[in-house]
Amino acid sequence: MRNRFLLSACMLTVIFLTAAWMQRGTNGQSIRREVAITFDDLPLQERQLSIERQREVTRKLLQGVTSSNIPAFADVNEGKLYVGGKLDPARVELLKMWLDAGVELGNHTFSHADLQTVPLANYEADVIRGETVTKKLLQERGLKLRYFRHPVLHTGPDLDTKRAFEQFLAAHGYTVAPVTIDNQDFMFAEVYARARKRGDTATMQRVADAYVPYMERMLDFFEKLSVDSLGYEVKQVLLLHANELNADHFKDLIRMMKARGYSFITLEEALKDKAYGLPDAQTSKGLSWLHRWMLAKGKEMMPEPREPEFIKQLFNVYR
Repeated sequence: MRNRFLLSACMLTVIFLTAAWMQRGTNGQSIRREVAITFDDLPLQERQLSIERQREVTRKLLQGVTSSNIPAFADVNEGKLYVGGKLDPARVELLKMWLDAGVELGNHTFSHADLQTVPLANYEADVIRGETVTKKLLQERGLKLRYFRHPVLHTGPDLDTKRAFEQFLAAHGYTVAPVTIDNQDFMFAEVYARARKRGDTATMQRVADAYVPYMERMLDFFEKLSVDSLGYEVKQVLLLHANELNADHFKDLIRMMKARGYSFITLEEALKDKAYGLPDAQTSKGLSWLHRWMLAKGKEMMPEPREPEFIKQLFNVYR
């Protein structure tokens, strides 16, 4: 009986301390952590998978989103909807699965074009081409296509291009979907998918074991960067990719984030934070908006945590 009492007391102490840690930042002040979960590269990062496998991965990823009661946003590369130059109804159905799950869809260009290398006129044409199917699906549900996200988070090779494209977006009714918590989840996903394809369960497990701890380091970094640059923790926007890795381990990621005190909000709600009205510096790199806001103030960029060396090495071999 005494041992049971001591065990219960210890568990209550741990719960109390965890709750207290979640509610206070490193300076001891009360904090409220909020984040919008967003996914890039629909219908799926691994476009080479069979349509049956894509459907299975999409269903599992969305089950993780809905069972966790997470509001989410996802953007589309409509070029992935085509097979042999023709629109594939089966791939369009994948987008409908996201909408049926309550996820708002946005434009990520048709071909995942890079504004750093593609001429502005061509890039703008790719944006327009990339809205055809998505806009129609949203209209069928009484919704509007509102958000655009730059592939690779590249906003242009120079300030004039950046400003001209922002004017184009505004004229076409788009709001930029920024990112504050950037990361290399796509690298983990590539190594994970390659291991799955060859039946290498040991490497799959190694990737999975490294993934959530890496993401927690990224959260910790951007939380602190937000306090350093803004004086408080911004309503964060997390970038993820629609892929097999996140389908298998999204719930693990959410459990970790909840343990850090996060609640989950829509992208629209996140963008109400005053920080998103701040000037963001032009940069040739794909950077978090937290970095961009700091650069706009003339401050130096802080180096981010890096992915494990084995992820980097395997990813580079594949690429």
